[in-house]
Amino acid sequence: MGKKIGLWDLVFMDVAALFGIRWIAKSTAESFGLGLGAIPIWILATFIFFVPFALICAELASTYPKDGGLFQWVKEAYGEKYGFMVAWLNWTCRIFWYTGFLTFLIINISYAINEPALADDKLFVMGLSLVIFWVLSVLSTKGMTFGKIFTRVGALGSTIPAILLVVMAFAAVLFGSYPVASTYTAETLMPKLNMDSLSAISSVLFALAGAEVTANFVTEMENPKRDFPRAIFIAAAIVSGLYVLGSIAITMIVPPAEITASQGILVGLAAVSSYLGFGTWFIQLVAFGIALSIIGAIILYIASPIKMLFGSVQPGIFPASLTKVNEKNIPERAVYFQACIVTVLVLALSLIPSVDAIYNILVTMTALTTLFPYAMLFAAYIRLRTDRPDEVRPFEMAHSNETAKTIARVVLGVVLLGVVLSLAPVMKTVEENIVYEIEMIGGAAVVIVSGLLLWRRFVQKTGFTE
Repeated sequence: MGKKIGLWDLVFMDVAALFGIRWIAKSTAESFGLGLGAIPIWILATFIFFVPFALICAELASTYPKDGGLFQWVKEAYGEKYGFMVAWLNWTCRIFWYTGFLTFLIINISYAINEPALADDKLFVMGLSLVIFWVLSVLSTKGMTFGKIFTRVGALGSTIPAILLVVMAFAAVLFGSYPVASTYTAETLMPKLNMDSLSAISSVLFALAGAEVTANFVTEMENPKRDFPRAIFIAAAIVSGLYVLGSIAITMIVPPAEITASQGILVGLAAVSSYLGFGTWFIQLVAFGIALSIIGAIILYIASPIKMLFGSVQPGIFPASLTKVNEKNIPERAVYFQACIVTVLVLALSLIPSVDAIYNILVTMTALTTLFPYAMLFAAYIRLRTDRPDEVRPFEMAHSNETAKTIARVVLGVVLLGVVLSLAPVMKTVEENIVYEIEMIGGAAVVIVSGLLLWRRFVQKTGFTE
């Protein structure tokens, strides 16, 4: 039976993983810390982080065409222990990401059915979130040759609204008399250097992360050595272009001070569509498209970290029931185990008011671990280029080992800078900032130590040696 993921399937999967239309509003909102300063930051981040990151992933995926992605690449450089650790960090940080993403999904579904008030109904949000997450979890166990249906539709659901935003905003301003909501000068485009903006810059950098996700499915691709690099190039051009043009477009029609992270895109489109004479049906259609894009991203992110951790690591680290893969090479019971954890979180957040504070602490505690896997990835790339200079690489970021390593060192530096920026104190008081920093650094330490203890227990139990 031939492989079923082709070039354009992979492009749509990459766009679904890499492009989140919500980031256009979130990055340009003054409350997030950047405002108009988001526009040059997107451009800068594209060239110093996104493009080289994508090229490195393309080279690694074509050189080591096996399922596992980050796990496989770090393992090649540093061995099984650090391969396990990068998979562990990648999975633990995703657990707390789902609930926020599901809430954003329900907001768009509420707009799609022309009942935006439902987004404030906790029981509605809880019930629909759980139904959707469990359905998507079941679907993800069918493999990405099946899941590509949802990522293809999802990619269109995010890119088409973004393209409409750009086209309609420029049309209303350039060919109509719509008043431009922002003034673009060197001064207004310069990001404000305060703690909020420093933290926001870090978030923008890692909004562009995700090029490694589809590498977990290379064995389902028709020709990974050829198609993975080509798909990355096409997706990178689409994603970076939409982020930059989308940020310009939304600030043309809505002042940054009035943009909100959760509903900014819909509010912006509503304003310009009303000016152009479109009815409420248009916003409903756009919200439906955005909801589809979130569904496509969720199904990809359900399967990828799970497959990397439970489906790739050494037998014996986790119970055999969690690591056993089905006929699609997906650890099915691990997917359901994850769904149970997310269910508990969603129920707790919806039914126990005081749990919000606890949840925010948990999110803060895992924030740094989101960034560490990328630092390990670039360090692994540098080591592989150093230790294996003559290895056959079907695609190369640069033919010269020294040039390739220099580029990787720059990107590694950007990641480490992102780690430092994410530690910027953003709370209102000194006492709150002290607690915040303790939670963030302490949380990262807890996650890392727990992973190391799991590995140590495995080694003691099995006598494993590399």
